[in-house]
Amino acid sequence: MRKGNIIAGLLCAALAVYVIITCLGYPRAEVYGTGVPGPGLWPGIIAALLLICSIGLIAGTLMMKKEDLPELPMWTDGTKRVYISMAILTVYVAVLSVVGFLVPSIIMLFLFVQWFSKMPIWKTAIISVAVVLVIYVVFKNFLNVPIDFGLIAF
Repeated sequence: MRKGNIIAGLLCAALAVYVIITCLGYPRAEVYGTGVPGPGLWPGIIAALLLICSIGLIAGTLMMKKEDLPELPMWTDGTKRVYISMAILTVYVAVLSVVGFLVPSIIMLFLFVQWFSKMPIWKTAIISVAVVLVIYVVFKNFLNVPIDFGLIAF
C-alpha cells in the first residue's frame, strides 16, 4: 500500500503541475474586459488543490508506520467497477476532442447514471440531456469558455 500511495501521489502531483502550467498560458480576465474569469481560473484552482492533496498523501504515507497502513485488495466487485469506470472515462476523453462535447457527454452521463442508479431509462435520458445542456450554456455564455469543437459542434 505504501508504494501505491506514493505512486498515486506522484502521478497526481505531475498531472496537477501540468494543468497549472497549461492554465498559465490561457488568457486572463482582463483580456475579455467583462470581469468574467478566464478559462484557466477553475482548472488552476482545482489543480492547486490536487497538488496539495498529493503532497499530503505522500507525506502522510511516509510518516506512517508500515503496520498502520491498511491493506486494500486489488480485485473485488467494487474495484472492478472503479476500473471499468476509469476505462469508460478514458474512452470518453479520447472521443471528446474528435466528436465534440455534447453527444459523448450525454452518452457518458447516461451510461453512468443508468449503471449506478438503476433509474428508469426515460428519467436517465432526461437527466443526461438536461445536465449536459446546462453545462454547455454555463461554459459558453457565463464563463466565456467555448466548447464548440469536434465533428458535432453547434
